[in-house]
Amino acid sequence: MKKEKIAPAIACIIFNCDSILLNTETIIISVLLDKAEEYGLNIELDEAVWLFSEKGIEQNIIHFKNLFGISVSDNFEEEVRKKIDQELRYGLEAKEGVREMLEQLEIPFCVVSDIPREEIEFNLRLTNLLKFFSAEKIFTTCEIVNRAPGTGLYLHVSKIMGYEPEQCAVIVDRITGIRGEVKDGFTIYGLTNGFNKNEMADLDILVLEEIIELPKLLKIV
Repeated sequence: MKKEKIAPAIACIIFNCDSILLNTETIIISVLLDKAEEYGLNIELDEAVWLFSEKGIEQNIIHFKNLFGISVSDNFEEEVRKKIDQELRYGLEAKEGVREMLEQLEIPFCVVSDIPREEIEFNLRLTNLLKFFSAEKIFTTCEIVNRAPGTGLYLHVSKIMGYEPEQCAVIVDRITGIRGEVKDGFTIYGLTNGFNKNEMADLDILVLEEIIELPKLLKIV
């Protein structure tokens, strides 16, 4: 019988990307479902979540075309990106429980994303979450250019925040590329979409069903 993992004392939280806080992925999947219907493809929601989760916009567009072996218009990618941008601008929201969770946290936290800083700040402002993240709490891979060779992204961020990996919890919504962080000593919490729950557990990731569970599990409220 596998022994239950006990969460260690945590002094800093690193949110893997703004999709932990926002409904970004839900919007992307919804747009891809609409495009599938336009091409005569019937994809159930559960299947779409399994197919298109843990991928960015560019990867999902490639995956969409390859998966179904269909011929799409020359401006397919442009259409999809434009539709996603529109939906993000008008439908972007904080995930349920996020605001309450952030209000409960009593230790430092930050967010890491692959999109440019101005986009992160716009999205956080649009969803009334920017007040929780001052400029020094927002990290984008677009700006992290002086990272030491061989140094992982989260090692770099934790150092800037002033903490050792063992003092930090990294909150992710995907298992892709997270093995290095486990090896480096970070405590990893995975916000599961239901389909990746077992894979997260196999990687010794502490699984969250809802983001509001985080403060209680970390015992920092």
